[in-house]
Amino acid sequence: MSKGFTVDTEYQGYVFLGCAQGQFETRDRGEKRPYFNMYVFSPVSTYSSEDYQGFGFKADKKKCLSADVWAGLNPGDRVKLFFDDKGRVQAAALDG
Repeated sequence: MSKGFTVDTEYQGYVFLGCAQGQFETRDRGEKRPYFNMYVFSPVSTYSSEDYQGFGFKADKKKCLSADVWAGLNPGDRVKLFFDDKGRVQAAALDG
């Protein structure tokens, strides 16, 4: 039985939802390459303009360097994410 969780609407960081890993075939060479994805909730931008307004949370898929990134994390955990220069998650740590 899975454990439920509640997202604190005051929390302005990432909430870990889950992960996926596998292999995909490249189009150009047909090689199999690994992929590692993490799914998180994060706050919607509070920026507001004539053309945009948002509130609440959004679900994001984040590319990760390896499965080690989410080792020890459970759905509902608040996490800090650390990115490399290409925007991939290289590490995650519990946040409070």
